[in-house]
Formats: sequence, structure tokens, C-alpha cells
Amino acid sequence: MKVTLDLDKLLAAGKITKEEYDRLAELSRRSVKSHTFNVLIVLAGIAVAAGLVGMFPAFFAELARVLVSAFNRDGAHLLLVLGLLAWGGYNRSGFHVGLSSLVILNWLGGSAFYEHGGYFIAIRQPAPTVMVFSFLSLAGLAVSRQLPWDFQRLALIFSRTCLFIVNMGFWVGSIWGSPYLGSNIPDYVFAVFWALALLSVALWAAREGRLFVVNLSVVFGSIHFYTQWFERLGANPGSLLAAGAIALLITYYLRDYNQKFRKAAEPAAEEKPVGGV
Repeated sequence: MKVTLDLDKLLAAGKITKEEYDRLAELSRRSVKSHTFNVLIVLAGIAVAAGLVGMFPAFFAELARVLVSAFNRDGAHLLLVLGLLAWGGYNRSGFHVGLSSLVILNWLGGSAFYEHGGYFIAIRQPAPTVMVFSFLSLAGLAVSRQLPWDFQRLALIFSRTCLFIVNMGFWVGSIWGSPYLGSNIPDYVFAVFWALALLSVALWAAREGRLFVVNLSVVFGSIHFYTQWFERLGANPGSLLAAGAIALLITYYLRDYNQKFRKAAEPAAEEKPVGGV
């Protein structure tokens, strides 16, 4: 579990010594440098891979055809998922572990594409996507609790990526519905269950101190609210005015809550250092 600390505030309140402050600040700088270096490596790797595919499209198209012919479509996807998980585990690479979940999404018919000035994601089976990735996210969380830290981090990355895809499945389903077992699940079913799921997950994450999941729930909760608002009421001046007013109210109350939380967390007057002593 990651914990965010305001070192300057802790030092001013006398909660940590100057030596502890310096040691924690140095550890933070090292972590930031390491993270930045890893991000640069990932971006460079993506650029190299994209460049190779662009330079030799026929070769990679033939390679994909051979793999599909040898293992069929399901086998090729399974082989790629296992390969990414194995490589990610061996190199402690969260990028490759997270990428494996996107391959599973493609396995279920999902895809992404780009046109001039626009990016698109397609989820053709929202109901199976929500169910499969909900299971995978929970499985990743459960497995992470049994692993040492290095592998725990990878399992959590996989779980979080799957949770992101769950929300994307709910989003698409709340607009279009979803075919499932020869019938069609209507869009309002997704809208209702998505709202309940977001609320439940956000409350659990807040209790467990899982900041990423809280932020993810808030982001998709906002997306859900505005999507359903404009889908049901339309983008007219009245709905825009009401949506903006609601957003201002939410912002005001969140700001008020955060201020009260910070004041409650401040040390009592007798605990504060006096006269630099």
C-alpha cells in the first residue's frame, strides 16, 4: 500500500526530525528518478516496435497469420497473454503485465483505432467484458495478497488495468446495451448496475486506503453521470446549465470537505513546536 506524506508539514509539526526528513526526501527523489527512467524505456520500446511494424508490415502480417494458423485465434491470444505475463514477471515490468489485459480485451472482440483528430475504442461484447474482467480484477487482487512485494505490485497493476476495462465495458453497455446468450441486455440495466458498482467499490477503496481505485471510481462516476445526463436529456442550454451548476456544487462540497479534513489532521496547538524548540 502506498502512503502519501507531506514531509514539510510533518517537519513543521514536529512529527519527524530533520534527519528523517532528509532520508525520506532522498528516497522520494530516487523513486521519482527510477519511475521516470522506466517510463522513458517503455515509450522508447513502443516507438521501436511501432517503427519496426511500419517498416516491415508484410513480415509482421505474415507472422500473425502463421501464429493464427498454427494455434488458431484463441490459441494465439492465449500464447500472447502468457508470454506477456511471463516476460513482465521476469523483468518486473508492470507495462507488459498490464498490456496482457488489453490482449484479453482484444480476444473478446475489443479494439482501438485512430482517425484524423479522433481516437476510438470498440467493445463489442460489453456484458462478457464486464463479467470476465471483474473476475480477473478480483483474482489479481486476491493473488497480490499472497505474493512478495515485487510480484504484488505486478498483480495489482493487472487488477487495476482490468478494473479500468470493467468501467469501459459498463460505459459502452450503458449507451448501447449488449447482446448476451441470444438476447439483449438493455442499456438502463448497465446504467443502474454501473452506478451501484461505482459506489460500492469507491466506499471499499476509501476504507482500505486504495487511492488509485478511489480516483478511478470518481473519474468514471463523473463520466457516468454526464453520459446518462446528456443521453437522457440531450445537450441543450437547459441541461448544460443544470449540469454545470451540479458540477460547481460538487466542487464546492469537495473543497469544503478537504479543508475540514486537513484542519482535523493538523496537530493540536500544544503539539506544535514553539519558538523553534
